Amino acid sequence: MRKGKVAENIVNRSVFKTIKYRDREYVEVAQPGDSVVTAECQNVVSKATAGLMFSGDLWIGDELFLFDIRRAFFNALSNVVAEGGRPRAVLVSLYLPAKAQERDIKELMRYISSLAQENQIDIAGGETEVTGNIISPVISFTAMGPLATEVVADAKKLSENMDIVMAGYSGIAGSVATAYLKIDELRERFSKTYLNQIFAQEKYMDMRNLVCAWNHGVRMMHDTSRGGVYGALFELSSKAKKGIRVELDMIPILQETVEVCELYDMNPYKLLSNGGMLMVAEHGEELCAFLEEQEIPAVVIGKLTEDNAKAVIKNGEISYIEPPRKDEISLVLQ
Repeated sequence: MRKGKVAENIVNRSVFKTIKYRDREYVEVAQPGDSVVTAECQNVVSKATAGLMFSGDLWIGDELFLFDIRRAFFNALSNVVAEGGRPRAVLVSLYLPAKAQERDIKELMRYISSLAQENQIDIAGGETEVTGNIISPVISFTAMGPLATEVVADAKKLSENMDIVMAGYSGIAGSVATAYLKIDELRERFSKTYLNQIFAQEKYMDMRNLVCAWNHGVRMMHDTSRGGVYGALFELSSKAKKGIRVELDMIPILQETVEVCELYDMNPYKLLSNGGMLMVAEHGEELCAFLEEQEIPAVVIGKLTEDNAKAVIKNGEISYIEPPRKDEISLVLQ
């Protein structure tokens, strides 16, 4: 296709016409465009980008690429939840290489549209552009939604000894991505049933049900994604302007993730972890009990401290979390 902004007629027939779900109570715009008018003035906006783990020529036929789209979609929604919002709509930006054809745009948007429809998220608009600067598609999701709580995350209201609660599990997205990348090797190692269990971890990436936690004692949230739980803990500490003290053995992790990480010598606590959420609460055990009633797995993993140390305790020994660098997923991308 020609480089530059994709022609309006192509966008209309290959992008907008693929969108099946509309939330007209929230999105009032008459037709999708570069901006969106919503029915409520208070909005939380977040952004996550797909395509970063993918390389190759199959695009829509590549299972890892499709997983990466789903990962980024739920990443954007989770980030809205982490700021106290209830995600209702997304803007989708497609950046395609020059070799892309109109049918590629249509197939990508059909897939994204089905994902949005299944999860009742409005595609409110976006951008579609062809550029010679990339070799495979880059897809950006910007999620938005109204505030779902009157509680506003404020570091000034946090104090030492507040509990750090983790919902979900460590290393989910990274272990699933590794399974797609190394499927032939894993077939020789695991049974088909166990492989299906590895892929089934993906269901934990949708964290929208955690919005209820804001009204049950949560004072700050931070989702776990790139850089894993360690990266998220470091960022939570910075956001809270407090130190942290965490018990390593309390960080929840599934056995399927452990098995994959051991095979490729990856640290699961530094691995792509969409499917986890860190929360600060004054009464962490009460919050966990409430979340368990909602069938959301959650556990107290540590506390805030007055110093700036980011300490992890294992068998009584203390180590310290360093600033997040490369995600462990890079070890299987080499």
